[in-house]
Amino acid sequence: MRFHTVAAAAALTFAAAMPASAVTTIFFTGLTSAGEPVPTSTATGAAIVSFDDAVNTVTVQLSWQGLANNAPFGHIHCCTTVPGAGSSPVALNFTPLPALATGIYSNVFALTPSAFSSLLAGASAGRAYVNIHTPGLYAGGEIRGFLAPVPEPGTYAMMLAGLGVLGWAARRRRAA
Repeated sequence: MRFHTVAAAAALTFAAAMPASAVTTIFFTGLTSAGEPVPTSTATGAAIVSFDDAVNTVTVQLSWQGLANNAPFGHIHCCTTVPGAGSSPVALNFTPLPALATGIYSNVFALTPSAFSSLLAGASAGRAYVNIHTPGLYAGGEIRGFLAPVPEPGTYAMMLAGLGVLGWAARRRRAA
């Protein structure tokens, strides 16, 4: 009996000393002109946004094609009043985006715990969106998409493959 008590106490001590496991939450969105102030752009894109709660980082991976000009700028907006609709203030700037009408972008952003939690909560509630703007007609936004959680690893792999195909097409167009 005593051995079991000591073993249980040792197991509890060891478990208490272990760090809490990190959770990475992944979101995806397609980017179109739907919902933009001037919804006439034929540009498209995709975004994968990953939140790592162990280090309060947000990883953003973007691809786009066919923007009105080659001076894009973008960000994540959060939090709209209604999930999946409306506009809201900028929560995270992507700087600098490549000066290309068709391109790809990837960056990791370290946030304060408060900013991280707020943005993750907004994305989880469907109230955060990725937005790419270009100067001129689309200064208010050319393409956007509300972040949606990726449901399972198999779907995530398919979305990554799609983003890779978009990146490959962008590089091929640039080379031609």
